[in-house]
Amino acid sequence: MKKITIFIFIAIGFSQDIRYLDEVFENVTITEDVVYGNAPDLPFIFLFEWNTMDVDLDMDIYEPEGDTLTSRPVIIFIHAGAFFSGHNELDDVVALSIASAKRGYVAVSINYRLGLNIFSSYSGERAVYRGVQDGSAVVRYIKEFHEELKIDPDNIYIWGTSAGAIVGLHLSYTDDEDRPESTYGTGLDPDLGCIDCEGNEYIHNSRPKALVSCWGAIGDLEWMDNDDNVPAVLFHGTADPIVPFNSGFPFTIDIALPIVYGSNLIQDRLNEMGILNELYAEVGLLHEYWGTVNGNWVGGPNEYFDQIKNDGFLFLYNQLDILEQLYIENTSSWNLVGLPLIVDDDTYTSLFPESIEGTLYSYIDGYIPEINLNYGEGYWLRFVEASSTTITGVSINEITISLNEGWNLISGISISTSVSDIFDTDGIIIPGTVYGFTPDGYSNTEIIEPGKSYWVKAINNGTVIISSSLY
Repeated sequence: MKKITIFIFIAIGFSQDIRYLDEVFENVTITEDVVYGNAPDLPFIFLFEWNTMDVDLDMDIYEPEGDTLTSRPVIIFIHAGAFFSGHNELDDVVALSIASAKRGYVAVSINYRLGLNIFSSYSGERAVYRGVQDGSAVVRYIKEFHEELKIDPDNIYIWGTSAGAIVGLHLSYTDDEDRPESTYGTGLDPDLGCIDCEGNEYIHNSRPKALVSCWGAIGDLEWMDNDDNVPAVLFHGTADPIVPFNSGFPFTIDIALPIVYGSNLIQDRLNEMGILNELYAEVGLLHEYWGTVNGNWVGGPNEYFDQIKNDGFLFLYNQLDILEQLYIENTSSWNLVGLPLIVDDDTYTSLFPESIEGTLYSYIDGYIPEINLNYGEGYWLRFVEASSTTITGVSINEITISLNEGWNLISGISISTSVSDIFDTDGIIIPGTVYGFTPDGYSNTEIIEPGKSYWVKAINNGTVIISSSLY
């Protein structure tokens, strides 16, 4: 599996912005109208069914200016518009694409085939299916040309709004065997073909790694099964009159479009399947509650836009396979060390080759010799001379630490965190009892640094949480 390598120097007392969470780039480069496929020639059957005939499918690509990484995660943005309007330059799509690129992602905003007769269930099902085919085509294009695009093909995400969320949900959780009968065509209306065989000829799996769905729905909950392990974060207003929060007709009226199932029931199904998910349900709010109508701002974005951005980016960040390198400074003699990353080999001889053999000790009511380091635990380790250790692995964004009554040795996550921000629900940490160690001796500390460990005194047994999501 490909991973993204990020080189981070950790200095005492220094807190840096986090790529993929924070806007670490100032400027964005946009490449417009990149053709990722071509729509097949479909007959003009229904009134209002346009853009279904022999058209190029294109996208805009947003990249962080000055980025030196050559294998970056990508977010594909799929616009709103009820399958008969909209394009990839709608206000919310552009804003999200820029925000993504400034965080270090490659952002791709796509155009897909439009055309829907709102008085025909047959037309509605085919419109959604065409969107899913076009979504598949862009994923396959990205995988085919990932080296040229400097994209990691193992970290492809979908972010859809309204109709775009419907496309994203179906692309994530449906297979060819789930095709509605309408997609096979009737009379002169042709078979639309399989999900992955239209738009272009590139052969790749088009399932995204994770999904952000803003007020979306799916045509049948039974299409979602254990094989469709795509983590999803869902945003939806409980009073949405356009796409139901639970189930019902689109636009809240029976105009012959098929019944759909919204975010609340989707989450129930995901939970039933054991698929990772989060649901942000805003009580009483309507469709596109972040301040748009069909993707365009009405008076500009409101506070929900930033809220959804932050929650969405955090969810995607936690799905990333990010390979980081942390540089840990060790002094001569004894050091308090910890394991700041998820690694393949957690033996102290592999992690700290400059250390003295047989000098790794944990503490539980006394010192215990150890061979392996565990996440969240602290250790003594001795070095002959001062040295710098490089540890490579996957980020630890959150950790739950068990404390015993009395003194404990603990370590933190992959970024510097404040002692005051340790999530201590039961108040078991005695204030002022977090101590680090330097050649000058013990000192009270306010920062938990990656790769170091600390003494902590608890009044009772219990657990505390250190998490990047709390800051």
